[in-house]
Amino acid sequence: MSVSLGLPRLRDTGPGPSGAPAGAGLMDRHGRRATDLRLSVIDKCNLRCTYCMPAGGLPWLPAAQLMTPAEITRIVRVGVEQLGVTELRLTGGEPLVRADLEEIVAGVR
Repeated sequence: MSVSLGLPRLRDTGPGPSGAPAGAGLMDRHGRRATDLRLSVIDKCNLRCTYCMPAGGLPWLPAAQLMTPAEITRIVRVGVEQLGVTELRLTGGEPLVRADLEEIVAGVR
C-alpha cells in the first residue's frame, strides 16, 4: 500500500519497511521512508512558555474536537501495520494533562 501526500512520484528505492513490498509506506520528497509518527493528543499545557503560548493566550480546542482514544489507536495501528511506522511520539501541549492518556497508551502498546 502506498499513501499519496500530493508530492511528485519518486522512483523506487528498494524494499519497504518490515519486509513490505517495494513502494510501500510513506516517503518524503527526497525518497526517504518515514518510519516515525508524531501525534498531538491535546493542545492544553500547564506551562506558559513564550515560544508556544503567546502572552495573549490561545483558545483551547473543545474536548469534542480532540481525537478519542479509539481514533488514536486506529491511526497508530494503520501506521504500524500498513505504513511501516516503528516509532511513536505522543505530544501536545502537554500529553500528561489529558485525563485519558493511560487509556491511549494502553491502546497503542
